[in-house]
Amino acid sequence: MPGIDLEFWGRVLATGGEGMIYVDAGGRIMAANAPAAAILGLAGQDLKGRRLTEVFPETRLAEVFTGGRPLMDTLFATGAKNYRVDYFPDGQGGVALLFKAREPDAAQLQTINGLYASLLDDFPLYLVVVNSQGIIVSINQIYAGLLGQRAETFIGREVRSVLPFSRLPEVLATGKPVVGHEVQYAGKKLLLSEMPVKDVGGNLLGAAGKALALEDLAASGLTDISRRLQVLENKIIFYRQELRSLQGEQDAWQGILGNSPAMVRLKHLAARVAGGEANVLITGESGTGKELLAQALHRSSPRGHEPLIKINCAAIPENLLEAELFGYEEGAFTGAARGGKPGKFELADGGTIFLDEIGDLPLSMQPKLLRALQERSFERVGGRKTIKVDVRIIAATNQDLLALEAAGKFRRDLYYRLAVVTLTIPPLRERPEDIAVLAVAIIRRLNSRYGLAVKGLAPEVQELFYCYTWPGNVRELENVLEHAFNFLEPGEEIIRREHLPATLSQVPGREPGLELKEAVAAAEIEAIQRALAAAGGNKQEAARILGIHPSGLYQKLKRYNIDIN
Repeated sequence: MPGIDLEFWGRVLATGGEGMIYVDAGGRIMAANAPAAAILGLAGQDLKGRRLTEVFPETRLAEVFTGGRPLMDTLFATGAKNYRVDYFPDGQGGVALLFKAREPDAAQLQTINGLYASLLDDFPLYLVVVNSQGIIVSINQIYAGLLGQRAETFIGREVRSVLPFSRLPEVLATGKPVVGHEVQYAGKKLLLSEMPVKDVGGNLLGAAGKALALEDLAASGLTDISRRLQVLENKIIFYRQELRSLQGEQDAWQGILGNSPAMVRLKHLAARVAGGEANVLITGESGTGKELLAQALHRSSPRGHEPLIKINCAAIPENLLEAELFGYEEGAFTGAARGGKPGKFELADGGTIFLDEIGDLPLSMQPKLLRALQERSFERVGGRKTIKVDVRIIAATNQDLLALEAAGKFRRDLYYRLAVVTLTIPPLRERPEDIAVLAVAIIRRLNSRYGLAVKGLAPEVQELFYCYTWPGNVRELENVLEHAFNFLEPGEEIIRREHLPATLSQVPGREPGLELKEAVAAAEIEAIQRALAAAGGNKQEAARILGIHPSGLYQKLKRYNIDIN
C-alpha cells in the first residue's frame, strides 16, 4: 500500500476493535495494530518484521498470493471467540488483513434459538444449556414447566440455584460427562445425561444437560411418539440447513497446520478427494493427526451436514465389535437391551464412518465388514431384516496393511475396498519446518486453557525442537509444550530448556557441520538402497523390509530421485 499511512489506519481501525495486519510480497509483516496482536494471542508484542505464518499459522495468505484476488469472510477461531478475516491484495504484491469479531446477527440467533426450542418442545426431553460459569443460557419449556415457571425466568440464573440435583457444575469442573445419573424430582424419576460442550480446539464453552422421564414416554404412547419423531425429522432437515448456513466450509481445514511442501501437497490432494465418494485410507505414524484429517475430509464433503461416526477397532472387544458396528435385536444375547440397539452403520446413514486403527480389526470381522461395504447392507446381530445404508468409509492405520496381509492378518480384498484413495501424513521429523507453525498454534490454545500469556520458545528450545526426531509426532509436541506450561514460574512468558521433560531436555543440540535434515536424508537413502537390493528391486517387498507403507516408499524414491533400474 504505497503512499498510505499504515500506522494511522491501524490506529483508526483499533478504535472499533478491528485488527489490521499488512504483509509484503514475501509474507513479512510490515504493520500490525494492537488488536491484531491480541487476537493472535500475542498482546503487547510488536509483530513488525515477523513472518505472518509464524504468528498466524492458520492464515490463507497463500491462496491470496496465488489468486491475486481478495478473499472475504474466512473464519478464524481462537478460544471461545470467532473472527472474520478479510484479505485485500494491494496490486503491488502486498496484502492487508482485517480481523473483526464475528457475532451472528441477533435476529438470526433468535430465529435459530426459537427453532431449537420448538424442536425440543415437541419431544418429552428436558434440556438445559449453561455457559462456562454455570449460568443458564437456554432451557426448554418442558423443563421449565417441571420447575413451575416459564423458561425465560431462569435465563441468566446459576444452575445450582435452579436445578439443585444437576451435576452440571461437576461437568464444568472436570470437563467430563456424567451419564445415567438417576434422580427423583417433582414425583418423576429422571435419568440425567450431562455433557461438556467444547469448541474445535478442545476449549470448554459450557455444558448441556438432558433428562428423560420414563413416565412421560409411557404416557405418550408408542403411536404418538412415532408421530412426533416424523415431525422432528422434518424439522431436523430445516435446522440442518440453517445451521450449515452459519458455518463456512473453510473451517474444516483450519486445524490441518503446516506449510512444508509435503503438507501443502497433502492438503491439496485431500481437498480434491473430499468432494468425492471414494473410500479413503489414511496412513501415518501414531500422533500425526489422522483423526483430524478424517474430520476435515468429512466436514468439507457433501456429507458434511450428516453424522461422522467414529469407531476405534482396537478399543472394542472382539465379541462386542459386530454388535457395535451393525447393532442387535432384542434377545440377541444375554443382556441385550429391550427393543434392540442400532449400530454405528445405522447411525452414520447418509454420513461417514471413521474406522480408526483398522489394522487391529479382528480377522473374524473382516468378511462381515467387506460384505457391508460391497452390498451397502447388513443384518443386526440376531436379526433377519436386511438394512440398507448409504455411508462413506474413512479408515486410518499406523500399520502396513499389505504386510499384515502377507502375514495372514488382513484380507487383501478388504484392503483394496478401503484404500480406493490413500493419503499418507508425513511424520514430523520429515517436515521440521512445520514445528514452529505447530508450536505457535499449540501455545495459543494452551494460553487459552491455562489463562497464561506465553509468547513463545527460547532460541535454544527452537534449536532443540528442530534437532529432535519426535517419535510421537504432533501429539508428542503437544504433550511437551503442555508439560512446559505446568513448570513455568509466575510471570514467565518464554519456554526454556529447563521447563521441558527430562528426557527431552537432555537431547544434544545440532553438532557443528551436521544438518539434521541432511543426516536423515542420507540415512534413508542408504536404507532404501539396501532394502531394494535385498528385495531384488521389488518395491512392495522393499517397503515390507523397511516397515513402511508402499506409498511412503514411492514418495521417498521420488523425493531422493533414486533410480532402481
